[in-house]
Amino acid sequence: MLDEVPGKQLTVTEEGESVLTYCYGESVSCSYFHPLYAPNGQVVTEETEQRHPSGIYFTLGTVNDDNGKPIKLQRSNPAFDRETFRSSATEEPVKFVSETTWEAANPVLTEKCKVAIYPLHNDVRILDLKVILHAASNPITFEGEIGLGYHAVEMEHRKAANAGGKIGESEVNGQESEWATLCGISSDAAIGVAILPHLENEQTVFLAEDTYKGSLFAQTAPFSLNANEKRELNYRVLIYIGDLFTFDVSDYYEKYIDSKNCAFLKTR
Repeated sequence: MLDEVPGKQLTVTEEGESVLTYCYGESVSCSYFHPLYAPNGQVVTEETEQRHPSGIYFTLGTVNDDNGKPIKLQRSNPAFDRETFRSSATEEPVKFVSETTWEAANPVLTEKCKVAIYPLHNDVRILDLKVILHAASNPITFEGEIGLGYHAVEMEHRKAANAGGKIGESEVNGQESEWATLCGISSDAAIGVAILPHLENEQTVFLAEDTYKGSLFAQTAPFSLNANEKRELNYRVLIYIGDLFTFDVSDYYEKYIDSKNCAFLKTR
């Protein structure tokens, strides 16, 4: 079920259990997911007062004009649309779309986020996200912290890991990888969250902190958009029960890059 507070947030539940809340209103610096629940009902996202939003979020980094000068953007008219509803008897995801206009003196950029939430299966919750960035009337460039991030709740024995078999913040931080994950122990349960950028996003470097309140960020390489040009970035987020040795993120990544297993990519 989807329960909306118009102009502010959307809460999703499944069979009476909380799944997530998506915050998109004008009062937030950018839209984000918090709280987000693991399959065992525990919250895995952190509400933060830092410069980044809470939970799981997408940031634009620094947006520059065609002269390379940073543009100070303001969010305008965040909107939400219930795109699709899932029958409880099917394995199809619930889908919704949020859209934000970023303005300076005039509209500069439209950011559309398409979200698909799959029903719980084998102690894994899967979210697919497609972010569509559309330049308005002038060329713009993106650099810095562009991508999908995750602020985690406090856990014991937290570790970051990536697709190359690297384990630990010092090994994962700043490395290019197909995916990365943070996992740890919360209330005697092993829980993890993984970010899987689609290979069509091109280069992704992960920034990780596996401190007691960890974070993970999938950073996209700088890029430019001409006037009226679009760029799409696709991600899969896994919220799972398990750890680095009992849960195979790679298997889920292989299924994800096969387009027939992705909610927003055309079937090959």
